[in-house]
Parts: sequence; structure tokens; C-alpha cells
Amino acid sequence: MENEALWIPVISITGSFVMVVMIVWFASRGKQRKAELRAEVQMKLIDKFGNASEFVQFLESPAGKQFLDQPRQRTRERALGNITGALVCTFIGLAFTACAIVFRDAGFMVPGFILLGIGIALFISSAISWKLDRQSSVNPPAAMP
Repeated sequence: MENEALWIPVISITGSFVMVVMIVWFASRGKQRKAELRAEVQMKLIDKFGNASEFVQFLESPAGKQFLDQPRQRTRERALGNITGALVCTFIGLAFTACAIVFRDAGFMVPGFILLGIGIALFISSAISWKLDRQSSVNPPAAMP
């Protein structure tokens, strides 16, 4: 009976680590597959043009500008998504901190400060991403000759 009880934490801890690894692996495989498909579509689009002048003409058209602007749009969407996560983490952290003050229980302070720190870090990350995106759209890289 005692030996069986010892296996419970071992299996639980190992299972939780395996679960996290599997989630990260599946998420990264999904992102990698999307990138592969996007690159494949872009290569097919480039192959359709007979010469460089046709390709340049396409890039100067509204459809070509939209084609080039897709990565910038994804960066903006990610920055806005990070702001949402930052707000959630910050307010949950503030709620834990308020509970620690109201109930005079120091046990709420640790998760409060951790979540507050994560929220602030996400705000800073979003601000940097947004600023870099704005900077790259104001100063686009010079075209290669």
C-alpha cells in the first residue's frame, strides 16, 4: 500500500511535464506548418511571373502592396493580442494584491506580484512591438537594385 502511494506524485509530476511538452510541440508544429504553407503559396505566386518587370508591376499594384503588408498586419494583431493578455494578467494580479491587503493574508501577495509582473512585461513587449512596427512602416527598407 505504501509503495502505491509513492507512485502518485511521480506519475503526476511526470505527466504534467509531458503534457506541457506536448502542448508546446503541437503549437510549434502548427505554426511551422502555417509558415510552410504561406511560403509555398508565395513561391507559386512568384513562379507565375515570367520576368522581373511583371513581378515589379504586381508589387506596385494594390494587390501586391497587400501581399507585402501581410507580415506587418500579423505583427499588429499579435501586439493587440498581447495587450489583452497584459490587461487580464495585470487586473488579476491587482485583485490578488487587493485580497492580500483586505484579508491581511500574505499568501495572496506572491501570485499577485507574479501576475502583475507578467502583465507589465506583456505591456512593455506590446509597446516595443508596436513601436518597431510603426518605425518599419514609416521607414520601409530600401529596395534592392
